[in-house]
Amino acid sequence: MCAVVGSIAPVNQPQVWQAPKDAAGPAELTSSAGSWAASPGASRPVPPADVKKAEKEVKKAWHWLAVVGSMYIVLGMATALGYMDDLNGLFGWWAVGVGASFLTLAYFVRRGEILALVIAIAIYTLYTIAFFAVGSFAFLRIIVLAWLLRSLLSMYSIRQHRQAQAQQTPGSDQTRVA
Repeated sequence: MCAVVGSIAPVNQPQVWQAPKDAAGPAELTSSAGSWAASPGASRPVPPADVKKAEKEVKKAWHWLAVVGSMYIVLGMATALGYMDDLNGLFGWWAVGVGASFLTLAYFVRRGEILALVIAIAIYTLYTIAFFAVGSFAFLRIIVLAWLLRSLLSMYSIRQHRQAQAQQTPGSDQTRVA
């Protein structure tokens, strides 16, 4: 090639390109997933639009728990008082207690307690297993369980967002010296 263009190749030139020693790394690497995942306890900030969606999911979850609790109370009372003898195997006075527990859990889910939603999911899962054991195929219950698990993830992301906000605000909450 050198003979064709009439030039001479330099002798002491390095064969491989080397980055300058004082150059900063690319900006996309400093804000990548590796940088926030490497620090312990840190999490990627949740965008405000996702927080709004998560809050709507949690609102739907506690509404659903309140409806299920009310339904258990009504069906349990109707069965226990003898108005619906056909459902004696499924509902009774114990269903009133279960309905009251779902209403209580709905209240705590509304307040943002993750443990309340975990307990509600566990109870709902046990009842779904019981329905399968009796022989009824509760396909809708599986869909509701999947949706409640999604609501649990939404509640967790809301909690992370609030914790991140709480960690950022103490520096701006300093008192002024007059």
